[in-house]
Amino acid sequence: MSSMNPLPLLGPHLPTFILSTTFFYGTQYTSHSISPRLVKKYGEFDRRTKIGWATHVVSMVHAILVIPLAIRCIQSQTLKSDPVFGYDPFVGHVFAFSSGYFLWDTLDSLMNSSIGFVVHGAACLAVFMFSFRPFLAGFGAPFLLWELSTPLLNIHWFMDKAGLSTKYPTFFLVNALLFMLVFFLARIVYGGANSLLFFHTMWTERHRIPLHLHAIYCLGNLALNALNWLWFSKMLAKMYARLQGEEKPTSSDKTQVKEESNDTFLKDDAKIGEAPTDTTHVTEEASLSLPVNPPSPIVEKSDKEGL
Repeated sequence: MSSMNPLPLLGPHLPTFILSTTFFYGTQYTSHSISPRLVKKYGEFDRRTKIGWATHVVSMVHAILVIPLAIRCIQSQTLKSDPVFGYDPFVGHVFAFSSGYFLWDTLDSLMNSSIGFVVHGAACLAVFMFSFRPFLAGFGAPFLLWELSTPLLNIHWFMDKAGLSTKYPTFFLVNALLFMLVFFLARIVYGGANSLLFFHTMWTERHRIPLHLHAIYCLGNLALNALNWLWFSKMLAKMYARLQGEEKPTSSDKTQVKEESNDTFLKDDAKIGEAPTDTTHVTEEASLSLPVNPPSPIVEKSDKEGL
């Protein structure tokens, strides 16, 4: 495999990648045009909340489309037989589609968010693009299924911003509980099981993968799983406080766009481990503080590494 071309299998998927990026920008633009006609309270939103609304629309569209595709991808016999260096053209198209989304997310974060989310989007983009080397393509699809909880999370956010959380409190609560259940099953249980498989595979294939890559990828996997557990524990604490009547959902138009982007339960957590970058825009009391795009458990690898 020539070192002159770090992504030799990308060529056939470039049209999908370009069309995907264009599609998500089109979705964002369409949201700005259509949302005022569909959401009565939209006119009361400040600029940041309107941007955040469109961001969640794009996130919702990506999740709805990629989930069934990811389910089909995990059935690839080629990647099952060699998840580290295997390649499947259909899976490649799906990864190109999600790469277009992550490119949009990275550029959108540059305009509307903090450096943390820029790094997150760029890392996810690098991970899925690097599958065209190919490298670790077999682990991309299972962790795209972390998106299973995203639609429920976005519904919760939309209801809160549209003032529907108090109008339909039972649905709001049921959606929240269902989100927590799906989050637990998709990220903690299924994601944890795939992480164990990932570690087992990395160990089994240790003679084919440089030692420093083992450290980078395995430490990244551990860190992201730790974040999932941290987020879930905070959700449980927040939900317990709410069920005890200590806190009620509120709606606020003063928001950060992505620091609050998946907020629905956790108070004052603009971003795990990072203070808000703009103190004039605070998060609402009902927040979840999760990234719009669940991070892949695989971190970026320099294309200078020769595999």
